[in-house]
Amino acid sequence: MCGIAGVTGSDRDLLERMLRSIEHRGPDSSGIDVGRDFSVGMRRLSIVDVAGGEQPFYSKESPRYIVFNGELYNSPELRSELVAKGHRFVSDHSDTETVLKAFDEWGPACVAHLIGMFAFAVVDVEAHELFLARDRLGIKPLYYTSASRSFAFASEIKALLQDPRVSRRPDTEVLNRFLLYRVHDDGEETFFAGIKRLLPGHWMTVGPAGVTRIERYWSPEVNLEMSSRHPDSHYAESFAALFDKVVRRHMLSDVPLGVSLSGGLDSSGVASTMAAQMRTGTDTHTGGKLHTFSALYPGQTIDESDYIHEVEDHVGSVPHYAYPTVDEFWNEINEWMWFQEEPTISSAPYAYFSVYRIARGNVKVLLSGNGGDELLAGYIPYFRAYLTPARDQHRFGAALRELVMGRDLYRRFARDLWQARRPGAGTQVSMSRVLVGGGALARAPYTPDHNLNQRLADDVLRYSTPNLLRYEDKNSMAFSIESRVPFLDHELVELIFSLPIDQKIKYGWNRYVYRQAMRDRMPERNRTRRSKIGFTNPELAWMHARADQIREIFASPALSDRGIFASDRLVADFDAWLAGTPGDGLVFWRVLATELWLRRFVDAPVSVQ
Repeated sequence: MCGIAGVTGSDRDLLERMLRSIEHRGPDSSGIDVGRDFSVGMRRLSIVDVAGGEQPFYSKESPRYIVFNGELYNSPELRSELVAKGHRFVSDHSDTETVLKAFDEWGPACVAHLIGMFAFAVVDVEAHELFLARDRLGIKPLYYTSASRSFAFASEIKALLQDPRVSRRPDTEVLNRFLLYRVHDDGEETFFAGIKRLLPGHWMTVGPAGVTRIERYWSPEVNLEMSSRHPDSHYAESFAALFDKVVRRHMLSDVPLGVSLSGGLDSSGVASTMAAQMRTGTDTHTGGKLHTFSALYPGQTIDESDYIHEVEDHVGSVPHYAYPTVDEFWNEINEWMWFQEEPTISSAPYAYFSVYRIARGNVKVLLSGNGGDELLAGYIPYFRAYLTPARDQHRFGAALRELVMGRDLYRRFARDLWQARRPGAGTQVSMSRVLVGGGALARAPYTPDHNLNQRLADDVLRYSTPNLLRYEDKNSMAFSIESRVPFLDHELVELIFSLPIDQKIKYGWNRYVYRQAMRDRMPERNRTRRSKIGFTNPELAWMHARADQIREIFASPALSDRGIFASDRLVADFDAWLAGTPGDGLVFWRVLATELWLRRFVDAPVSVQ
């Protein structure tokens, strides 16, 4: 895992500033190559082939070199295939060299042969061309800009901002969509005007004058059918076999690894499967013990201690705990914002930040359960998207069955929906009230697809998972930890997308096929739990606890002078919410996050932390 960066032209000073700003991504070593057409470098976090994987890595067979961020899980198999084609390797097992040899063999089509998470850059010196690619799900980030010079790219935005000619002006459209509709990371635009992200499953080519081509290379198919064609056992066995394979290859490492354990269904399954790999002798580098890392909130309703301890006992792990507090969060909120780089939808990702902090010094790699909810309908509102295709495909019996067998969850969903829409709800708590002009320029949010499987695919590929992955990458790399997400292995994603709807929700259970596959493999209490909490914070309570400081920010001339928020209405509505006016209090978090982001990244030069 690394941080990579580069610019067109020969500019050593700028490249070195860019790399210093992302040193936390790779504290083990660094390397640069300054050429006539491109200046490219990286910061390395050594995970695989610790001794022999220094970068840039130069081809012995072509005029090319590479900087690579990520992990290639099928590197051994791909190496064998490339050796059979006549390629010679100089490293013991560097996956970076494997990617470069794959490019030598197949050119841009090499990405179809790669299994893993990655963002990489290949420089072809003779062709005067730079090739950039990002993994299918966008697990590893890659940003670029053409605003001030021909082209620049980096693993983090702050590296691009080391060039004073790059604008730090906010993108008004992106900002308004975030504030009004809670939508972000859904396209190539970032919160910074002129800075874009290479989208997941895409590659691009760049010449000395800038971008020459961008192409999408992965478009998974989605099964829109309602009913299964095979017995449930067929799907469960297929899922279990692939899940074992995926978790096993995500344990590939030459350094210690562990798992972030929330106590939820997904992280419990990852931890249990990792422990099973250890018991069967396929463990790669856990030292014989599985280390688990969790956030606990003793005495609070969001505390998951009981479910976490169930898994710890089941796998025999070495547990580590973070205890996030409002004081700790408020004391380092600006530092956290510096690592996040863009506003967050809530303060919940801070829980992961706390967990990765305690992991540092114990392990270098953590596996997590992120992505499972979006793939397998883990949230209650997805039940509504089940009923619509059941109606459209005339599966009225199935719809009635789910309404009856899942009545506890449907009842909860209906109650929450009524609470949000009842007369008077949110009268004072409204983003459009506090935005100058009501944010009228922001385009309307997307309309969720009525078919559950298409809705899940949209969330995974565009509307939900991309921002979760952004949080995960920024939180983990802040502490030089590599985070891996087995649920977002593209082969597993393709399998899940191919399943009929009733393997996601059935007999009143969401994540149905996964629950069936994990029978007798994880604690039964976790496998059959109905509640959903996960890694989060008591964020509304924290806002109450720091109301005076938040009100001071809302009333500040700095906020008012921006012309984004109507400060008087904002303060009045905030006080009304604190006094008990119903509505979504996270409206105020989005305002706070935006203002703190503007102060950290727009108002002042972005120096190295």
